[in-house]
Amino acid sequence: MAGIRSSNSLAKRVLSALILTVIVIWSFGPIAIAIVSSFKNQRDIFTYVPTVVFEPTLGNYATLLDEWSTFWRAMGVSTITTLGSAALVVLVSLPAAYAYSRMARPAFAISALFLIAVRMFPPIIITIPLFPIFTGIGLTDTPLGLIFVYASFMVSISVLLLKVFIDGVPREVDEAAMLDGASRLKTFVHIMLPQIAPGIAASIIFVTLFAWNDFLFSFLLAGTKAKTAPVMIAEMMGAVGEGAATWGTIFAASVVQLAPILLFVWLIQKPLLRGFQSGGSGK
Repeated sequence: MAGIRSSNSLAKRVLSALILTVIVIWSFGPIAIAIVSSFKNQRDIFTYVPTVVFEPTLGNYATLLDEWSTFWRAMGVSTITTLGSAALVVLVSLPAAYAYSRMARPAFAISALFLIAVRMFPPIIITIPLFPIFTGIGLTDTPLGLIFVYASFMVSISVLLLKVFIDGVPREVDEAAMLDGASRLKTFVHIMLPQIAPGIAASIIFVTLFAWNDFLFSFLLAGTKAKTAPVMIAEMMGAVGEGAATWGTIFAASVVQLAPILLFVWLIQKPLLRGFQSGGSGK
């Protein structure tokens, strides 16, 4: 019996390892191809038998730096809109989530359903009516316009996420602080915010990933002055047929656009996981 249990346990571990390997290859494979291809000469990128051993070159990055100043401007716009969107979403979501959690009213349930319903609509349905409105108030093709759109689209999930974290903080903590003379605002800032820091970090991650990688909103609402990096990369792909861009340069641009978000997630994952673990253990 012991031998059978041991063999079953071994089989489960092997199966789990195989499944995990397939998932990692499936997820990281395209990223690895893009990174490797960005260091290849043009002739080696799409060979019928993939070139594993090749002479690496920085020529694609040099071309991107010298000939594609528009891409770097687009990276700047992406940075501004992403940071602005994350800041605005957190600023709006925190008091709203606190109100949903600590000041529940029947009318709040209706507005919560509205927040959920907004997420059910395809983004294209929301974007088309916004275009004439943004044009009329001068927000079309501006970073500020994109910040408002990204924040409006992501505030619903951020509010609901933060509400879950605030619900996890016992009401007795608030009541004890207010009995000691602290105002509701002071209680929120000094007591509540440190308790829900992992939720704030998770909200920032969601907004950052969405805003940094968005193509649709930027393509429809910001075509020239506020062009973001994903839209610029798409234009570079269209320029391949005209001879104005090469696939090596496009892969280099993709790696440059991907690197900041990978670094951001890598830096924030450990504090975020520690916060989740401490929160789950009641510490």
